[in-house]
Amino acid sequence: MTSPSVSIGLPVRNGDEYLRTALDSLLAQDYRDFELNIWDNASDDGTSQICLEYARADSRIRFHRSDTNVGAAENFNRVFRISRGKYFMWAAHDDCWHPSYVSRCLEGLEQNHDAVLCASTVRFIDKCGVKLDDAALRDLTVRYNRLNTRSMSLVERVKELSKTINWYALYGLIRADILRQTKLVRDAYGGDVLLLMELLFHGETVILADSLFEYRLIQKTHERHAEDITGKSSQPEKPKPYTQLAYDLLDLIGESAFSPSIKTILRDDFLENVSFANQLWASRIAIENQPSVHAGDDRYLASIQIRDLLARVPPRAPEELRELRELAFEKYLSDLSAPRRLHHRIQRVLNRHLFWRFRPKA
Repeated sequence: MTSPSVSIGLPVRNGDEYLRTALDSLLAQDYRDFELNIWDNASDDGTSQICLEYARADSRIRFHRSDTNVGAAENFNRVFRISRGKYFMWAAHDDCWHPSYVSRCLEGLEQNHDAVLCASTVRFIDKCGVKLDDAALRDLTVRYNRLNTRSMSLVERVKELSKTINWYALYGLIRADILRQTKLVRDAYGGDVLLLMELLFHGETVILADSLFEYRLIQKTHERHAEDITGKSSQPEKPKPYTQLAYDLLDLIGESAFSPSIKTILRDDFLENVSFANQLWASRIAIENQPSVHAGDDRYLASIQIRDLLARVPPRAPEELRELRELAFEKYLSDLSAPRRLHHRIQRVLNRHLFWRFRPKA
């Protein structure tokens, strides 16, 4: 058989509720030269029957099944390893794609030779397929990292990865030869984020302005998410997913082939983001590591404690922490305009000498 230009990999386990909608959406693409590899990870519902039905009706579909649960990470990697196309795209069993999604992403890659991945802006839908408006997304605290790094340098695009949490760009179209140079999806929380960082080591990511991809937002606990990734029951200890992801990303930078000076820049940018600039990530690390991080609402002190935690620095004396906190505060102010600097200084005085009187006691 002639190898298709595009390979789509659909890993699935117990997905019969939404699978037909996803398959219909993929088969309706206006770009026709693709193969669709489906790997059923030991489903015990009607998933296999649906896949066989579609495979009989369309010769582009190749269906495989595991008899035991190997975990989502391994299942994602299996559909890639059997792919034959120059370009590859992962597809979840419960998402939907505009008919031009593949063709537009392919065009984005062919027009940008430095790009390793092209995706589109995400439209979020609920369990019933209804679009979630901005108010609903705010209620669900959904913010996501578009990760549009076109024309950025290596340092700029790697820094972009940790500016905001929640990443969906991995469901774009990827150059298969670059993907083969990575460790693929790792058996860890945030394995997709680790892979995105590896891809950013190799080149740019292009995100189309049009919303051509619908992501079905289904909330899961961290324990359930970890169980899905590995195929094993979660461990009894308290999970620290955002802390562990930060450690893993730092290790990935350390394992890279870049020069020591570049590694230092990448590491410092990452620590600045996850300890201070990205407050969503910083707050999650703080919550996961109480009482080691116990700065209350003092962002500057918390940023030092988080940095020390991630860099595995021994506990500091209170006097040293206070001095570092003041340095962090002054460094932050130095980048602001004069009115903003004055505002922050007044706010700090009020917090210290007035507002604390009205705070509820612990």
